[in-house]
Amino acid sequence: MIPVFCWTWAFVIIFLHAFIQPIISVFTLLKALLFTGTVVVTLLVGLKIRNPVHDDYSAMGDSFLMSTIALGGLMNVMPLMFSKIKQTREEIIGFNTALFLGLTTCVILNILWCWSILAIVPQESTCLSSSINDTIQMAVNLLNESQTQGHCVLSSSLAKAQSDGEISTVPLSKILDNGDYHYFKYVSFIVQLFIVTSISVSFLTMGSALHHTIKGVVDAYWNPTLEAETNLRKYGNAFEYITVRRIIQWIFSIIIFALVFGIAMSNPKGFITILEEAASLFQNIEIGLFLAIMTYKVTSHEYSKYTLPFQLPRWFVHLQWIIPIYFMFAVVYDIYHILQRSMK
Repeated sequence: MIPVFCWTWAFVIIFLHAFIQPIISVFTLLKALLFTGTVVVTLLVGLKIRNPVHDDYSAMGDSFLMSTIALGGLMNVMPLMFSKIKQTREEIIGFNTALFLGLTTCVILNILWCWSILAIVPQESTCLSSSINDTIQMAVNLLNESQTQGHCVLSSSLAKAQSDGEISTVPLSKILDNGDYHYFKYVSFIVQLFIVTSISVSFLTMGSALHHTIKGVVDAYWNPTLEAETNLRKYGNAFEYITVRRIIQWIFSIIIFALVFGIAMSNPKGFITILEEAASLFQNIEIGLFLAIMTYKVTSHEYSKYTLPFQLPRWFVHLQWIIPIYFMFAVVYDIYHILQRSMK
């Protein structure tokens, strides 16, 4: 099922990229509405269950690195979105405002989402002796899929989900579908619907950004003379869309998508580790170093002669150092995190 899902959307991105932009916008709106509804409903359920929460700030490193991946993903998607707006003062101000409000909304919703998950799903599994009376065992065993390890029956928890390579919504859905909380089953359906929509939107958005980057690399090295020499329009109107340059872009995109898919499917847990550590490291270097260099260059005297539709105030230039400081700190912590894990 996963290969069908991935390659269906991959081919849509590669071959129908110009036609799916409105679809992505509609799906994104649907995702936002579903996420908001899911957070509100799940939070209300969590307030009724009130699962005890134990703080462990030593484990905040993984969350910090994953948050930098999310922010870095926004930076990589921004050029794709910016290319779709008109280069006027009003459009650019609206674009910046939408980004700020969208990011702020996501931060608030994610904090509420984490609270609701912690209020419903236990952090650690309940370990029961296999010799306990069957009636008691059935009452405590919330899941049909609960695993027996040695003499223990492990109930659903966030720790168990992490060890199994599952996202937190998996134990959430199972707990709400079974056991003492079956009357909240409708919440499980909303969560699953949101997850399907969310994964589809994320795949389309990040996949489109990747394809857009590949197209840009091909265009950068493409010779305009070769474009004229390899013109296929003489073979019919269908080749007005299918050009040699576009075919090369398709080939490179398929190769890159296949490479990512192969790595992810060969070792899903290892892929998550790569996402947390390697992808986070390279993305933080990209933003903390290269984006900072770009920002510094465009604010230099060399580019002052260019007229921009909308230019930020001069005092705002001093705030540009917040980005490299934050992400370079993430780079240092990422390296420390990788070394710490490798020595275990």
